[in-house]
Amino acid sequence: MANKKLLSNDIRDVRLKAAHRRREAGDRQFITALARGLAILRCFRVGEIYLSNQELARRSGLAKPTVSRLTYTLTRMAFLTYSPAREEYALGPGVLVLGHTYLAAMKVREIARPLMQALADSVQATVTLGEHDGLHMVVVEVCHGSPTYKLRVEVGERVPRNMTALGRASLAATPLNERVETVEAVARQLSPENHSGLAAEMLQSLREYDKLGFVVSCAEWTPDLFAVGVPLLSADGNRVLSLSCSGPVREMTRKRLIADVGPRMVRLRDNIQKAVESFF
Repeated sequence: MANKKLLSNDIRDVRLKAAHRRREAGDRQFITALARGLAILRCFRVGEIYLSNQELARRSGLAKPTVSRLTYTLTRMAFLTYSPAREEYALGPGVLVLGHTYLAAMKVREIARPLMQALADSVQATVTLGEHDGLHMVVVEVCHGSPTYKLRVEVGERVPRNMTALGRASLAATPLNERVETVEAVARQLSPENHSGLAAEMLQSLREYDKLGFVVSCAEWTPDLFAVGVPLLSADGNRVLSLSCSGPVREMTRKRLIADVGPRMVRLRDNIQKAVESFF
């Protein structure tokens, strides 16, 4: 429960903090002003339409005068729209154009979709494809196969990287010599006070991956949800996506995950990689 609270909607964007650290470290290639503008766009969440400058300042950690200048600029560039009646901002069409372009460029998504759907139908569960974004995973494709259960995620939504099978699978792709450092960095960003305990939990999951070839998440993100995940690498190894298969605990037991669904997810991943020469 404590870990879930740390991933509540009130957590400030970790990437903004990283921007400040890079600036302080004298990274001349890093453009802080651009990072701040992107941080404003990241403040919007699924189900929300309008946010005020005051709320954007609170969520981003930026000063309100800075936020006012950023929202003005983003509105001029059609990444935000302004409601005079509400005195608040909503995401603009420029954001949709970028999202559509990103999805259209993913050849792996088109190839993976029918294979994902076939597995979802066979095991009567939800199969998801995602890519990591800081402390989260962004869902880029989702296929439902159960007539009675659907995982409540949509394309474009973010889910936690540390508690979900989708997220742990992406961490599993980290080279062994970098794994501990990467996991500890993620844990420290999530929970500065309890990062050692959180890192230990994630590393235990990754040790299981080394034995089984897939990661498992049992009721850690959602109480009634069990899931299994595998990493999916691009042909050049520079880009990491992940696949997960999720279902309610009454049907997707840990025994079933390990004996049946997990190995099938490994085969799904291998079949997708064979069919995709490049992700780009």
